[in-house]
Amino acid sequence: SFDRGIDMQLAAMEVREKFAKVKEKMPKEAEKPIIAQFSQTDVPIVIFAVTSRKRTTEELRKLVDEEIKERIKRINGVANVEIGGGRERKILIEADKKALHRYSVSLNKLISVLGANNLNLLTGELEQRKNKILIRAIGQFVTVDDIKNTVVSTSLNGSVVRVKDIAQVKDSYLEAKTYARMNVNPIVSVYVQKESKANTINVSGRILDEIENIKTVMPEDVKVVVTKNQAKFIRKSISNLRDSLFRGAVMIIFILMLFMGKLGRHAAVIVPVGLLTAMFVPGIILYILLAGLLLFLVFLKKHRPILIVAISIPISLIITFGFMDLANMFIPLVMDLTINFITLFGLALGVGMLVDNSIVVFENIVTKSEQGLDNVSAAVEGSAEMNVVIFASTLTTVIVFLPMLFVSKSMSMLYGGVAWTVTFSLCVSLFVALMIVPLMSSKIKIAEKGGESESVKEGFLLPFYKKQEKALLFVFRRRFLFVFGAILLFVGAICVYRGMGKEYIGTTEQNRFTIFIELPTGAKLDSSDNVVREVENMLKEIPEVKDFTARVEAWSSKIYVDLVSLERRKRSVGDVIESLRPKVARLQPAFIYFEEEQEVGTKEIILNIFGYNYDVLREIAIALTTRMGRIPYFTDTKIRMREGRPELDLKVDRKKSAQAGFSTRDIADMIHAKVRGVRATMYHTRASEVETIVRMQEKDRRTVKNIHSLAVSKLGDDRVILDQIANFEYSLGPSEIWRKNRARMIQVSANIGELPLGKAAEVLKKELLDLKMPEDYFYEVGGDYPTLLKTQQEFLLTISVIIALIYLVLASIFESYRQPFIIMVTVLLATVGAVGALYITKTSIGMGALIGMMMLAGIVVNNGIILVEHANELKKRRKNLFRTLMQAARDRLRPVLMTTATTVFGLVPMAFDRSEGSNLWNPLAITVIGGLLFATPLTLVLVPAMYSIFEEFSSIIKKFFHPKKFFSTGKKP
Repeated sequence: SFDRGIDMQLAAMEVREKFAKVKEKMPKEAEKPIIAQFSQTDVPIVIFAVTSRKRTTEELRKLVDEEIKERIKRINGVANVEIGGGRERKILIEADKKALHRYSVSLNKLISVLGANNLNLLTGELEQRKNKILIRAIGQFVTVDDIKNTVVSTSLNGSVVRVKDIAQVKDSYLEAKTYARMNVNPIVSVYVQKESKANTINVSGRILDEIENIKTVMPEDVKVVVTKNQAKFIRKSISNLRDSLFRGAVMIIFILMLFMGKLGRHAAVIVPVGLLTAMFVPGIILYILLAGLLLFLVFLKKHRPILIVAISIPISLIITFGFMDLANMFIPLVMDLTINFITLFGLALGVGMLVDNSIVVFENIVTKSEQGLDNVSAAVEGSAEMNVVIFASTLTTVIVFLPMLFVSKSMSMLYGGVAWTVTFSLCVSLFVALMIVPLMSSKIKIAEKGGESESVKEGFLLPFYKKQEKALLFVFRRRFLFVFGAILLFVGAICVYRGMGKEYIGTTEQNRFTIFIELPTGAKLDSSDNVVREVENMLKEIPEVKDFTARVEAWSSKIYVDLVSLERRKRSVGDVIESLRPKVARLQPAFIYFEEEQEVGTKEIILNIFGYNYDVLREIAIALTTRMGRIPYFTDTKIRMREGRPELDLKVDRKKSAQAGFSTRDIADMIHAKVRGVRATMYHTRASEVETIVRMQEKDRRTVKNIHSLAVSKLGDDRVILDQIANFEYSLGPSEIWRKNRARMIQVSANIGELPLGKAAEVLKKELLDLKMPEDYFYEVGGDYPTLLKTQQEFLLTISVIIALIYLVLASIFESYRQPFIIMVTVLLATVGAVGALYITKTSIGMGALIGMMMLAGIVVNNGIILVEHANELKKRRKNLFRTLMQAARDRLRPVLMTTATTVFGLVPMAFDRSEGSNLWNPLAITVIGGLLFATPLTLVLVPAMYSIFEEFSSIIKKFFHPKKFFSTGKKP
């Protein structure tokens, strides 16, 4: 496993160079290692089935091997292609034991003769006067009869022994290693895995295009059906997120109509109905609704001022896409921004904040117009006054993402797209607020001279102003008590946070899951097939199941299950799995477990057990599995290692074998050739090369007794029976050996379901407290848990850096060391709201929630900036501090409520989204909404209270420590 962000092409090249140094040390019989940019645990991104009503699966397999497999492997981004079902075509040469004895021919000689006679070699060249002629020796097998008639040996009297005299030659198939079925019907399946860093949608698209091309050259009776396409889930997630973005935009327009429009008494009906409609209408109706709203604002002169603010959304989004493209063009090493659900999430998150700057500027322009200024003067003065405010609020939001450059690569890579898209969109919104909004405001009449806007006159905000005034008076009398209460709430929120469930990324609900069926090691393929058929019969009875594809192997099989979409079923994937558990539990001795497919994250907790002796490791693993099985939250507890396979060990007597003239290697090679078979040569057909396998006939290698009586010999002489030079014992041999960082290990895992990973680890550690481990043996929680701990630690550092950066920005803008403390009380309040929202909704603390808290720190101070900056302006003209603060709070009530409402309602569709992939963005939206809803009303009363405390404290300090007391000159100051 490499660090995230590393150049995998260079890494793979370096691995190949390292491997080349040790390649010669590997046993000759070892198969060629595969070095590719993928993991064996990666699920295939595309699975397609090849079916026919006329052809056998063997014929289909031949078609796939010759016409399809290589075409798919050549696609850029494809790492591996596996075939399931059917049998591989081979030229089988099965020697007869008696015939070999009769003609004194050894199997080794048969193998060497076949290889020596199937050649097409360039042997030299002949120079003529003007040119050269190549000389080629051609003896390649053209037909199977050529193989049958190949001479193996000759006698002194001229008689010959041909291959057909001592062996059966068949153009046939090897024994089946796998079966494949789709909805119980036999098929040939193709499983395609992508390279680790390849884009799933791009690779999947190229695969599907190639499949369409393949269909055009396939026989009419052959059908190619795509049974799984992982890109479909990603596209669906992007589509859902895009809808959420547009829903947020529509809801923002209705909120602007509520605050700024002249809807009169109808506002109480129109706006709630509009918000509910935007939340629940289907996508196509949503787009029509959005277009209709924009046309409504364009053509109705009365509502055109709303368009001034609303237009900042499309302008900012379009220019943001341009910036993303330019960033990819000029700094590709830093960024690789594509339209995926992470960058779209950034836009959906930013869409609520895009109008904030425009709202603040426009609201001040409206105020100037109401004071009697003409359109142009109001636009100039109103925007100029708010330059510092919106610059400060944008900078505090953008600067939140700076520490993301220094956090773990996993966090920066996963959520870096959010950071860049929000940063670009907010910078563009700053330009729109300072340039476009004043320009449009100067051309449109937006307010009447003298008095407040229509929404206030008609009573919409009037109750808010009255309640705010009463609340301020109440808080001013108990300032210190409220500030102390806010600190207590913050401390309580931190305590609640520490006790909440933690997870790394979170999991996603997809319409798929996989059933793993494992039989004892060494089980025959047919035994496994019988169990798989039982499970398939159970799946046929479940109404939510759309399709299922089985991949049957000797002792480890899989069934990929597709469910109908979320809208068409009442039960979740987890509910369907739970209904199957008691049924499959009866299929002993098979061990059957389930795995929900995840685009990111996992629902498993993994224990790594380290030691040397595998027998001891296995005993420890069994003990741990038993304890994990007792934990009520855990299911599918398993040892992630194959048991040893039954073996028949041939223990060669070296003395006897040496007397017979054989080494252990000679004996092993001969037995291998006779029982398993070896490739003697390649049979060339028009479309491909077919392996020619030489071995004994089945009747001579079927039983243990046959193995005992196998003859070992050199080229036709010295016949020795295996029983004479070897002893036979039964044992269990290891199926696999796992090492991590050069230390042997076994893994034990369990499905934790809806339990957060952090909570699961705590429960597990508590269960294993009294477990005594042998000396030099230990265990650790693996999987995503170490990354979770690292992420949590990095978050504490990151949030500290963010708060420090925000303080420095505020201090430089306000030219004060104390006023940033007044503004940053909003961060304490936002933390309380965010933790409370996550706790109430039972949402675990994952990377989404952590990123939400980081962003919240930058967003929530904006309201404090607006309030404090206006209080500073009013303080220059008024003497009474409390009246100044009450006026500042009243003047800024409308922009504060509007900016909060647009941000919150822009995120509401994402917070309530329950579609595929929504688990990735729900926590972030819930965090920001909870923080803003709690912090905003308290900001309007607590920030003025803090302001008054700091001002009074400052005046006391000046009074007691005035320079006159220490440096009296005798002159009047």
